[in-house]
Amino acid sequence: MRPISIGRKRRLSLPAAGALLLALPASAAALTAGLGSFPGGAKAASASAHGVTVKRGTARTAAQRGCKKLLTVKMGEGAANLIYSGSGEVSGHALKVLGYIERCQRNPAAQDFVRGYDHYQAQMHRARVVTAEEAAAARASQQSGASGGWAIPGWVVQCESGGENLPPNYAGASGYYQIIPSTWQAYGGTQYAPSAYQATAEQQAAVASRIWNGGAGAGQWVCAGRG
Repeated sequence: MRPISIGRKRRLSLPAAGALLLALPASAAALTAGLGSFPGGAKAASASAHGVTVKRGTARTAAQRGCKKLLTVKMGEGAANLIYSGSGEVSGHALKVLGYIERCQRNPAAQDFVRGYDHYQAQMHRARVVTAEEAAAARASQQSGASGGWAIPGWVVQCESGGENLPPNYAGASGYYQIIPSTWQAYGGTQYAPSAYQATAEQQAAVASRIWNGGAGAGQWVCAGRG
């Protein structure tokens, strides 16, 4: 199987008795075929692609199932691997594609296997989505709690200025973040005001954030070394 770019959409070419083109979201990556590990073990894997016995009289024609083409189990596995490969929401169109592939199996006895594989991949995908969401929420909560709304960790601000916009001390450091004049100038503070304490809280935060730089500039604050 290979993705074919057509305009802004990417279409999935699944070679069958003729080419079947199924429009997929533009973000879809190349198909990765293969069963992978999934409940059912060897019996299910054996039943998958590579041969399910059909009793005489059970097969229905493609037309009877509303299918333009009949597809193999391997195509179904590949489509599910693609659609459930990321951690984003799965589109309604992608689900319709999977439903079509389930229904239009070349071997009708394989439909249940393909449907089960799709359900398993959906469960794994949902677990990844939930894990990613929880991790993002935890990071946001941690950052918010640590900074207390400041541009650098709140405990550093409390240690330096007590959260007050202080005038210059003996070393010339001033403002909420106790920035000395040379550092204030070096990081663009003088575009706002001559000294830190003369600038607004937002302007001081902008400069402090540039100095902090994700922690790379923590050494600019004495209190940061006391944490």
